[in-house]
Amino acid sequence: MELALYHPKWGYYSRPDSRVVGREGDFFTSVSVGETYGFLLSEKIRAERKQGFSSQGPFRIVEQGAHDGQLAVDIVTALLRLDPSELGEWEYCIVEPRATVREQLRKRFEKEEVLRAEEAEIRVVSSLPEASHPQGIFLCNELLDAFPFDRVAREDGQWGEKQVGIEDGELAWVTRPLRPELVPFVEALPRDLPDDYATEICPAVSSWIEEVAQVFESGTWWLIDYGFKADDYYASHRSTGTFRCYRDHQASEEPFEAVGETDITAHVDFSLVRRAAEKVGLNWSGLTDQHHFLTEAARPWLLSMEGQVPDEVVSKRLRQFQTLTHPGMMGKQFKIASLRRP
Repeated sequence: MELALYHPKWGYYSRPDSRVVGREGDFFTSVSVGETYGFLLSEKIRAERKQGFSSQGPFRIVEQGAHDGQLAVDIVTALLRLDPSELGEWEYCIVEPRATVREQLRKRFEKEEVLRAEEAEIRVVSSLPEASHPQGIFLCNELLDAFPFDRVAREDGQWGEKQVGIEDGELAWVTRPLRPELVPFVEALPRDLPDDYATEICPAVSSWIEEVAQVFESGTWWLIDYGFKADDYYASHRSTGTFRCYRDHQASEEPFEAVGETDITAHVDFSLVRRAAEKVGLNWSGLTDQHHFLTEAARPWLLSMEGQVPDEVVSKRLRQFQTLTHPGMMGKQFKIASLRRP
């Protein structure tokens, strides 16, 4: 999975400029709905900053998994429009470990008119330590679901690991004994799961949380993704796990077709996220869905329009808001885990 997604030349995520997210691409994201998502996050960021952090010194917004940088542009644009005088009070930083993608992002930001006009900057750095700051907000949007994961399966009462092998000259799943590092994760799974049950384990989440927790001395972390708590994630009816492949808006469980041209993903185990976060001293502030998170963020904006007839621009934003928060669309699908360090 790591090679299929992140190979420097052939990996699915290594050439973000060659993939279109949205109607013409492989999948939709909240960002591809329109600029309203970034606008609402900017409202939430301003409220969080004013309520929970010192006014001394710049406040840093750190994003990881920024893809083509569109969310960063939408958030910064909204912050500048809300109050340009606050420009010196915050700064935006993207963490991107791949050199080619960093260069693509920097070139894109150089062309953004709103950044040039306001002399604003979106910095791009190569690692989380480079983004560290005394205080700020960290956010990632659909990052954890793209972490390489391990597949395990229960057969004849025993757990084994589903690995990639060769059968008849083709890539195929093969079952092998568990590697020692996976044993603790498997032992934490429900004991009554039936045979022929397969699921995913993502040890990388724990090590990543340990690293990302060091970005701020005092901060808020928003991890936005689709996923479940453990009791739902490992329910007996999820007999094939949450592993899926996406290409041209078609879902499948065939990772060996169109390798490098197909997104491979799995839902996030938010119970694992919580355990890992609390282990490194972050406070769990809760898990909510996108409907409630964005509706709360939109409250000042919605109240400001009371008694007014919306113009074309506002009407468009309201339509995007409905898409983002509708329980039958994105409102219930995406979750936001909030972590804090006072």
